[in-house]
Amino acid sequence: MGKLEFSMTTTRTFLVLSLALSLAGCASMSESQCRVADWYRVGLADGGSGTEHNRLADYADDCGKIGIQPNTTAYRQGWDQGIVTYCTPYNGWLAGVDGQHAKAAVCQGQAGYEGFAQSHRAGLLVHKTQSRMASNDSELRRLQRQLEDATKDEDKRRIRNQMRSLDREQDLLRNTLRYQMTFAP
Repeated sequence: MGKLEFSMTTTRTFLVLSLALSLAGCASMSESQCRVADWYRVGLADGGSGTEHNRLADYADDCGKIGIQPNTTAYRQGWDQGIVTYCTPYNGWLAGVDGQHAKAAVCQGQAGYEGFAQSHRAGLLVHKTQSRMASNDSELRRLQRQLEDATKDEDKRRIRNQMRSLDREQDLLRNTLRYQMTFAP
């Protein structure tokens, strides 16, 4: 086997293994990460990104396979400090606009919950409006193709009426979105 063939075979094998591991999605932490983990920093990072503290159970499963147990006290201390930086109105807004419905539960019981939850609800409304607008855009493109293929005047009139109705709805949604954006922190 020549160098190029070996290299291509190795590359393909690596890609297949990488794909299989990413599709499996079950490993939360690699063996090397388990061995060098600073559990306080892991908790701090998880809390700061709004990850639920029960993620520690995943780490315990993964690291337990190689005989390493996470330091739950250090992790929880880090997570408790990190979650405070996450539970802000700004992060609530971002999670809502991104359509992350479950993120409010992560902050429930935390000091910043009320502001987070209020901004999260406002962000979810923006997400819903944007999703509806995207759906309408898709429908308008579909109707435009239908209009181009239509041969009967009656069909063309019906399609144009549907398109006008969607255009009016899009105008209303744009105005709604402008109003909703005023609630951004």
